[in-house]
Amino acid sequence: MEFDMATLSLGKSKSPRFSSAPSREPLRYMGEPSKLVSRSGQARREAGEKPRILLFVPPYTRLIEPSPSGSALAEIGISNFEVMKRAGTPIGLLRIATAAQRAGYEVQVIDSPFFGWDQEADDVRVDKGHLIRYGLDYSQIKNLIDNFSPDIVGIQCNYTVQWGNARILADLIKHLDRDTVVVGGGAHCSGDWENALNDSAMDVIVINEADKTFPFLLNSLTAPDGSVEAVPGIAYRDARCELVRTTKKSNYMSILPNKQGLQSRLDMMPLPDFALLNMNYYLQRYHSSGARVRPHGAWAQIFATIGCNVNCNFCYIPKINGPWRALGLDWFDLHLADLVRHGVTEVLIEDDHLMHDPLYALEVAKLLKKYDLPWVEEGGISLFNLVVLHKGPGFVAGMSENDQRSPIYKNVIEAMKQGLTAKGFIKSLAESGCYSVYLAVESANEESLSNSHKSTFNSIQTATFEIVKLFTDAGIQVTGGFMLGFINPPGKQSGKPYIESLSQIDHTIDYAVDLMNAGMAYANPFIVTPIPGTPMWEFQQDYVVRHYDNGWSHEKATMSCEKWDAEDIERKRLELLVRANGPARVREMVSRGTWPVDGA
Repeated sequence: MEFDMATLSLGKSKSPRFSSAPSREPLRYMGEPSKLVSRSGQARREAGEKPRILLFVPPYTRLIEPSPSGSALAEIGISNFEVMKRAGTPIGLLRIATAAQRAGYEVQVIDSPFFGWDQEADDVRVDKGHLIRYGLDYSQIKNLIDNFSPDIVGIQCNYTVQWGNARILADLIKHLDRDTVVVGGGAHCSGDWENALNDSAMDVIVINEADKTFPFLLNSLTAPDGSVEAVPGIAYRDARCELVRTTKKSNYMSILPNKQGLQSRLDMMPLPDFALLNMNYYLQRYHSSGARVRPHGAWAQIFATIGCNVNCNFCYIPKINGPWRALGLDWFDLHLADLVRHGVTEVLIEDDHLMHDPLYALEVAKLLKKYDLPWVEEGGISLFNLVVLHKGPGFVAGMSENDQRSPIYKNVIEAMKQGLTAKGFIKSLAESGCYSVYLAVESANEESLSNSHKSTFNSIQTATFEIVKLFTDAGIQVTGGFMLGFINPPGKQSGKPYIESLSQIDHTIDYAVDLMNAGMAYANPFIVTPIPGTPMWEFQQDYVVRHYDNGWSHEKATMSCEKWDAEDIERKRLELLVRANGPARVREMVSRGTWPVDGA
């Protein structure tokens, strides 16, 4: 750090349990009342100028530490465990940046990890290892702030493991100008807004979907008679440093393509303005899902739908991003045309549940083909819907009445009635240019799935093997996602929590190995991790053994319990990684830092 820091009292705020503070230097600007007026922004408005808004993805860090003794990683000669680099086009920031721009503000977006992708520095010592920072360094960030002279700075924190980087960036901004209003947002800030305010210099947290809230907040901060008390969906520290949340109601956009015209939907959800990004930073040969198929042009992460209705209790999407909504094929058509104008030549679909409506997903695929955009489905195709589609009407007839009536299966059952099959669906995806999908297998254990409110159809292994073969026969590579180490709250009929046993985890490891033998391209194991904003969050905190910096990555075990400790689960994850993918591919992954999935 190039700036002096000293600890201030947290006032009446409660210190968070899982702060990054155990690893980081103490911050200087904490425990003060929030700045709820932008004097410089007001002055610009009075002078007839646009207030300036600077939006940041902070620099990221990744953990490097010795491989666990006796682990599969150590056995193949890899002495250090490294969390992989992860970042992508900041589509969430582009959404709110575009909304702010349309509301009359001058906006700049800084994607620190990608703008300084090849810059790495040893940042913080933690426990056995250290954090490596990648992205822009703090002197570069300081220069950007000095040159732009923002009135309000927004910091995105989607990942809990990156909270330490978000809070230190807020501190730097306050060091440069105490009067700059700092706004936090993103999945982590939304899910853990109380700790975000207690544990940083951020003045305001925007909770959940921010497309409408953020411009409203900017107006309240810069208008002469503005008041943040009237802004829904935010939280801040009052004059006594007590936390205030303006409303508990989430302001999800009511997007209904069948009832709304294109213009009304564009008014709610403008096309993300990719002119706010320098797309030359997104020309890499590899993206987060592996190797690209186009050697030229930029790649981008995009979306055709938002939200999810499945309500798995380990997932924050339903709360943070709201219910499933299709943006409309006319909207998506314009979105793709705009991407092509900005030099994008292939895309990653980040929809949280693209297959909620298979017939809509097929229309999305046709538009991708229309614009000659090879694509990866990265958000996670729902295996349970594919199982229903593949097994057919006889399987549906045998489903429980509750499942038959469930909105989770409604659209896939309707698509089946119209003649759609899993084979036809997958063939159409391939013909549209889809070359890789992320298949959310999750677990081989019905108990682990049902106790997480996840469909148990994922554990019907014969159907999954056949579905993987359908993808591979069509030329689409499959990355399977697996989750290990479930700890779920007690069910209605039991006073005891559900804790997945090591033998059950072995069952999932065997499932992954068998699927690789059936043609899956890569097995991607994750460790169940308490995520702010999920129904599991409060319950799982009692099992946490790490703080935000050296856990919460899904590649490290955050929890321990009476059946196993953190290192047990880490060894199981590495066992799955090496057994399923093979030593050579794991070495390739570690050396390259991305999944070793080659483009078709």
